[in-house]
Amino acid sequence: MYPWHGLWRLSLWLSRKLLFLWVRTRTLDAQLERLKALADKPLCYVLEHPGLADMAVLEQECIRHGLPRPGDGLAQGGLKEWRAVAYLRRKPRRSRKGRPGRLERLAAAVQAGQVDDVVVVPVSVFWGRSPDKERSVFKLLFSEGWALVGRLRKLFMMVFHGRNVLVQFSEPVLMSQLVTQEPNPALVARKLGRVLRVHFRRLRIATIGPDLSHRRTLLNQVVASDSVRRAIRRYSEVNKQPLHKAVARARRYANEIAANYSYTTVRIGERVLTWLWNRLYDGVEVGGVDRLKAVSEGNEVVYVPCHRSHIDYLLLSYVVYQNGLVPPHIAAGVNLNLPVIGPILRTGGAFFMRRSFRDDPLYAAVFRRYFALNLAKGVAMEYFIEGGRSRTGRLLPAKPGMLAMTVRAYLREPVRPVVFVPVYFGYERLFEGRSYISELSGRPKEKESVLGIFKALRHLRREFGRVHVNFGAPFFLDGMLERHRPGWRSEPVEEDERPGWTGPVVEELGEEILRRINAAAAVSPVNLLAMVLLATPRQSMVEQPLVRLLELFAEMLRQVPYDEGVTVTELGGAEMIAYGERLGLLERRPHRLGDVIMLAPKEALLATYFRNNVAHLFAIPSIIACCFIDKPVQAVERVRGLARMVYPYLGGELFLHWTPEQLEVEVDRVIDMMVGRGLLRRDSEGEQACLRRPAPHTPEAIQMWILAQCSVQTLERFYMTVALLAKHGSGTLRPGQLEDLCHLMAQRMSMLFQFSAPEFFDKSLFRGFIGRLRKHGVLRTDETGLLVFDQSLVQAMDDARQFLGDRLRNDILQAMNL
Repeated sequence: MYPWHGLWRLSLWLSRKLLFLWVRTRTLDAQLERLKALADKPLCYVLEHPGLADMAVLEQECIRHGLPRPGDGLAQGGLKEWRAVAYLRRKPRRSRKGRPGRLERLAAAVQAGQVDDVVVVPVSVFWGRSPDKERSVFKLLFSEGWALVGRLRKLFMMVFHGRNVLVQFSEPVLMSQLVTQEPNPALVARKLGRVLRVHFRRLRIATIGPDLSHRRTLLNQVVASDSVRRAIRRYSEVNKQPLHKAVARARRYANEIAANYSYTTVRIGERVLTWLWNRLYDGVEVGGVDRLKAVSEGNEVVYVPCHRSHIDYLLLSYVVYQNGLVPPHIAAGVNLNLPVIGPILRTGGAFFMRRSFRDDPLYAAVFRRYFALNLAKGVAMEYFIEGGRSRTGRLLPAKPGMLAMTVRAYLREPVRPVVFVPVYFGYERLFEGRSYISELSGRPKEKESVLGIFKALRHLRREFGRVHVNFGAPFFLDGMLERHRPGWRSEPVEEDERPGWTGPVVEELGEEILRRINAAAAVSPVNLLAMVLLATPRQSMVEQPLVRLLELFAEMLRQVPYDEGVTVTELGGAEMIAYGERLGLLERRPHRLGDVIMLAPKEALLATYFRNNVAHLFAIPSIIACCFIDKPVQAVERVRGLARMVYPYLGGELFLHWTPEQLEVEVDRVIDMMVGRGLLRRDSEGEQACLRRPAPHTPEAIQMWILAQCSVQTLERFYMTVALLAKHGSGTLRPGQLEDLCHLMAQRMSMLFQFSAPEFFDKSLFRGFIGRLRKHGVLRTDETGLLVFDQSLVQAMDDARQFLGDRLRNDILQAMNL
């Protein structure tokens, strides 16, 4: 093609062979299959900057993945190019002969019909992934950064980061589509260049993070901001201290809060965590990564995971980094700022916050400004909206603090769209399991300490099964703001201002995040074993019926999925039992008539945690089954009505995602599924369509009874609360008194009649139900703070009887001395 083409190919071959004696690459495979499907068309790769090392890496990855090689050039139809790669430059440049650039020549070839189409493939090569730090010597020699690099620095990058090269093929662009929109090849090339420059910049931010100021510079910006300076003056006046002492205190607060992100810590942490996960877990299953990558470029990503364990912090950063994105800065409780451990977490991206800001306005001002500056810079953020780790396995109601701070910061500086990414963690064993049970039983929470961390090392000898990380459906803050306040962009918000209309936004935001976390649940064998066995009187079953129930529960979730983001184990029932035995969750008692499988005594209490992780997935089937506990036949419309009656309270506790309009459709879908599986039979009485439960003592009747038990404890708490209100009468109890009475009564019920699970009498569950009764107008508070109600509460009590058998109702009334 050209006389020097063979010589250039030889130099590229030699460079590649020499380079890969040292270099090790990893390619993200998101677009590889699509590129292979387009391989019959001419492929031209686009690199951000020219460089023989990047070209050699690209050539090697194309060989490895079976893609056309850039060194082979383009020769198809009338198209002749001696190499299939183009470089972006700040300004389009032409050779001394006035020859147009390669992208322009490709556009001209497509327009002239010399070739049907050309596929343009942006490719990014990252030699290590370290955010820039101004005035950092480390940056000048070693790290992947934002500035153009010279040959010497590139050499150092190859030496120090050659074992950690990330290659990403981005979504291809079809030149024919661009030519159709713009007939001038020169304009097509310029437009494509602008689009690709924006793409490369956004991808670089998503992968290595935005330009980070030197930590000292960032803290100076925090202290020098108007809002913090006003807080400093107020502090000085209120506490009668010199201004310079107030400034020094603000600077101490900033140092206490701020992260000190270090690429070295991240790289070492990756190695350590890879070893740790392999030692602890059988694997880390990740779902929904495509959802995350679809919104990671050009947006301010805020990760909002559920909080199950201290492992959450490490696990999310690890998974994000492994998938080619920059680890987020994490809002961590100041209780984790321990000697030795705190500085390590800080360099890994943690910034520390106190539990409450109310007593120190200066601290609040410093924290808010630090957070807002990072948000405006595009730093990926992570915080736990539940406020603390869940001790019961259920999601906790959202705390408004960090969400409100995010909303106000975005209203003041809407630099780039804020997108929330819900994250679900699913564990099969927990480090903190025993301490959770102790705390629910009333023992004080054990403080975090360095000694406690070393004690936890003994767990390395145990098996923890698999761990699941599922990314839920992301959503943008802009849409919610528009619904609540159309035209909000035209209303400037001062730094200290708290617009009153943002309160409902924050409340809806928290509920939406929790619903989306639940919609990304991972159902493991441990979840299903706990769900089924805890529904039995002695937490045990004969093996074969247990196998059938496990397979039924798993198949129900596949046949009528809660959400497309939910993942369900592929193991069969017998395999689940074997898995539970290997983890020590189950014990097998041999018997001549068939082995009995039971929860291990030491694991039974903790199994409630794993049942509660997925309780929301079985809520509607279980409620339908409850309708038939004491009645063999129910009208279809009656079943729908009972589901509508209980849904506002059950849905609020479990963060179910159906609207009232969607609920009836879901109930009908579940009924159809249950009829298809023989759990119900369609019948009719007169003109009414009815449903009939299976005949007693059949396998299907046992399955229906087990399914109903999945919601019985929740319904018992509801009935107990309403019965206590009815017993004491309207206008006699305050909300706190009713909460205490419910807690004590549930404790008594647990001791008298039930498997003693501390989560059954968890105060927060009663508090939430009482709050929902008030929200829906069933309960009201009079001017003296007493709870008042009318006949609708008595009617609710009568309806609730439909879900509980006579024995359970009598147990509750007996415990209440009624």
